Order: sequence, then structure tokens, then C-alpha cells
Amino acid sequence: MGHMDEQIVAMINAARKEQQDASGLPKSDLHHDMESESSLELEKGEMELHPLMMLDGERIAFAERPLLNNKISMWLPRTFTEMGEREIELKYPSSYRPPLILTDPTGEIDFSFNLTASELADEELETFIGEMVYILHHTQKLTEWYGDGMCKVYGHRLGYCEFMTPVLNARLYNLNFFTPLRGRALIGSFNCTEEHMDTWRPVAQRMMSTLKILPSEAEGEGTWNR
Repeated sequence: MGHMDEQIVAMINAARKEQQDASGLPKSDLHHDMESESSLELEKGEMELHPLMMLDGERIAFAERPLLNNKISMWLPRTFTEMGEREIELKYPSSYRPPLILTDPTGEIDFSFNLTASELADEELETFIGEMVYILHHTQKLTEWYGDGMCKVYGHRLGYCEFMTPVLNARLYNLNFFTPLRGRALIGSFNCTEEHMDTWRPVAQRMMSTLKILPSEAEGEGTWNR
């Protein structure tokens, strides 16, 4: 399945432009037509991340990692490494692929991060999420929609949505999350095959809840900082 981040942002911008051209005023009338209700375990307090966890019969070590040139950080498994170019071409054949993709040793469980060129202010986040959800419902082959909503993480607002999509001989669980980062839309995405969903869904939700926006003076270079 090709990655959809930049493609969807482009669709949102095009829809906004069409609405503005039609009325002469910027506005947003995009709404999704399915009931959305938060189902995140993090809001129920049923799952906590620990430095060492047993997942699928394997001990997985977690640590906070700086990302995107130290613009953000998140707790991630130490076993996650940057996906190789060959694997990226196979799994994300579309030109709309995120610049940073981290994957487990099997290549079946991914976290990606994309600081898009789309402008986004905090007060626009709820509208942006509504537009994103609308586009997903109308452009993707969704087999299940688990919910969408807003939460607050370390003092900043974050939007999210969860859904299942079909892939070759399987189904893919997706957790997408969005937040403004220095005036631009940051899109993060977790995905895994359905067979790993029961184990990794609550873990992915908890990892999302560890997202920190770092001070600008902390920018630098490093292994995880692309």
C-alpha cells in the first residue's frame, strides 16, 4: 500500500482552494459521514509503556528517541531501525512516501513521520482532522473504521484516527496522528498486519501518547534524526 500522507494533504489543500474560489472566502464544509468515537486505550489508562516489555513472546526494549532533526521525540522499540531503500520501494511504491520510516526486524510493523509542507496552526487542527477523515472515507478502501478524535499530549493537542485497509492477501491496521509543528502539519502513522493488531494496537496508542515537541534550540543531527 502506498503511503498517503502527502497525497491526502494535497487533496485537502485542493478542496480548500475550490471552496475559497467558489465563495471568495476561506471556509471548510468537509465532514465525514460515519460516527466517530474515541476508542484509544490511552484514555482509559489500561496500558502503560515500560523500558522492557514482553510482546508476542519476545522481550522488547523501549527508549525515548529524538526524530526529525530533534524537532520531536517519542518512545519507540530499540529494535526499530530505518527501513532500507529497497524495502521502501516495495512497501511504499507511491511517490507520496514519508521521509522517515522505522520498522521492526521483520518489516511487518512500521512507524513513519512526515513534516509536511502544509501550513497548520493549533486552532485549525480540529478542522484539519475533519478534512483528513473525510478524504480517507472517500478515497481509501476502508474495511473497518475504529474511531477518530483529539487528545492532549504534553501540553499540545493531537488528533488521530484508526482504521483497517486491505492489502495483498491481508489487512493492515493503521493509526494516524496529526499535530502542528512549527506552523506545519506533522503526520505520524503506525501500521501492522491484522495478525499483530491485538498485541501492537494498544502499544502504538501508548507510543503516540509519548510524542513530545522539542525546543527549537535542540535541533541537531543523529541516527534517528532524519
